[in-house]
Amino acid sequence: MREATNGEINELAVIIHKELSYTVKGACFDVHNALGPMLPERFYQAALAIALEERGIRCETEKGFEVFYRDSNVGRYFVDMWVEDGKLLLELKVAPEIMPRHKAQTLSYLKVTGADLGIVVNFGEKSLTDERLPNYLRDKKADFVWQPPQIDQDWLYPELSRQLFEALHRVHFELGPGFLSLLYRRAVMVELRHQEIPYRFIKTLPITYRGHSLGEQPAQLIVVEDKILLTAFAANEIDEAMQGQLRARLRLLGLRLGFLANFNDTTLHIVPVRVA
Repeated sequence: MREATNGEINELAVIIHKELSYTVKGACFDVHNALGPMLPERFYQAALAIALEERGIRCETEKGFEVFYRDSNVGRYFVDMWVEDGKLLLELKVAPEIMPRHKAQTLSYLKVTGADLGIVVNFGEKSLTDERLPNYLRDKKADFVWQPPQIDQDWLYPELSRQLFEALHRVHFELGPGFLSLLYRRAVMVELRHQEIPYRFIKTLPITYRGHSLGEQPAQLIVVEDKILLTAFAANEIDEAMQGQLRARLRLLGLRLGFLANFNDTTLHIVPVRVA
């Protein structure tokens, strides 16, 4: 997803729904002053709904929208605060500061919902902070530009890995960050079908110990051409435990190469995992 220049954002943000956003910001300040920082997000959401209603502003909490990828429905997203039938959407955060990924997530939501203006509101700091983001994407379509990474030819399945990397980056480019893991998995499978790359989806895996069945565990794994094991998700980070879990699943399935693909940030993070 192309990011707007500062000039584009500043120019549009000054114009769009100035009076409404000023009133909404005042309600946010009242809520922050009354409750203080660092409470769970749901308390700010409930209080803000009351504050907006008192000011005669229509709003809905947790309004659902269908998310599409290549015209396929891949799931639903729920807006924190949907104001005046889409003049504004509010993305509420309780964080040490507003991060680039928070703004990128809000731009993703503007693209899905068609709202005029998104405001990221952070209740996690001593003083309330916010960022106004206009929907400059509505009438503009950026082209996906792919720059393949350097993959050594002695690496396992170099051509298939390149194709898979391209598919994953295209999904991240089209959807952006901020959605649930389920949506990214479904979109990745849509893209694999579009590129005619064979795959199978594994919902659960058996857990055994010394030949004894211990039951089944949800897995949500994509096996690409019966060669590469892929897990697509949205998490704060990829840690060593995730890599260890994928390595164990590779051994269980008799595979040698896997990828952890994390869609949660402004940049797609892909970590390869190998077994001997």
